[in-house]
Amino acid sequence: MSELQAYEILVKEHENMVGAYVRGIVGDSALAKDITQEAFVRAYQKLSSFKAGSSFGAWIRTIARNLAIDHIRKNGREIAWDPELIQGLEDVLQPLEDPVRGEAWSDRVRTVETCFDSLPEILREPCRLYYYEESATAQIAETLRIGLDTVRKRLERARDLIKECFEKALALGSI
Repeated sequence: MSELQAYEILVKEHENMVGAYVRGIVGDSALAKDITQEAFVRAYQKLSSFKAGSSFGAWIRTIARNLAIDHIRKNGREIAWDPELIQGLEDVLQPLEDPVRGEAWSDRVRTVETCFDSLPEILREPCRLYYYEESATAQIAETLRIGLDTVRKRLERARDLIKECFEKALALGSI
């Protein structure tokens, strides 16, 4: 298998996660796709700097996060990005990084989806609108007739609960 073929496998395993992560930062799906693609191109160009034994997912997210923040700064976009939001995304994604017992990325994603489905409706609906429907937080607030801070808090609580659920599943070996 060539280096390029191996890299293609890494891209396929991580592109959805990186795309969702970047969308969480920039709040725009088209822009997130562009930044995600650029992140994978940059990562391939710098593949020699990747340390063996390190987490590729964490490494590619760092590249993507830096590109997203650079884009926001360079273009003067009025995107309300918050370092705490980025840390919250990292907290949710980090446990996904270290595969144990040979499970596939798809198994881990399925577990996250199960955890999402177990959320109370009051948290699941803002998450569905934000992550699946790609609605902006202001749009969600208007749709659900709640305050913008409430939307942000519910998204934060949902991420925390999904993380806890995933960690429990990992500890129980049900992944």
